[in-house]
Amino acid sequence: MSRRAFTKPVQQEYDSSFMDYFVSEVEYRDGLNVKKGERIEVDGAAVTNASSTSRTVEKTEIVLISPNGTKYKLRVADNGTISTEQVT
Repeated sequence: MSRRAFTKPVQQEYDSSFMDYFVSEVEYRDGLNVKKGERIEVDGAAVTNASSTSRTVEKTEIVLISPNGTKYKLRVADNGTISTEQVT
C-alpha cells in the first residue's frame, strides 16, 4: 500500500464534518496495520479464476526479503511442511 496524505481543511478552523472524516480515516488506516502481539492468519489456498477454469490464482502471499534483496514466497503444505519459492 502506498503512503497517502490526509487532506487539510481550507480554513484554520476545523468543522465537525472534517473532524468526522478525519477520525473515520484514522480508524480505517489503523485497522490496516498489524499490532504487536496480534495473530496473523493468511489463507493462501488457490482459487479458480472466474474467467478461466483452467487457471488458479493465489488469494494471499507472504513474501520475505533476504538480506541480499532476493524475495521468497512462503508455502505451507497440508501436512505442515514449510517451503519457499523465489519470486520476482
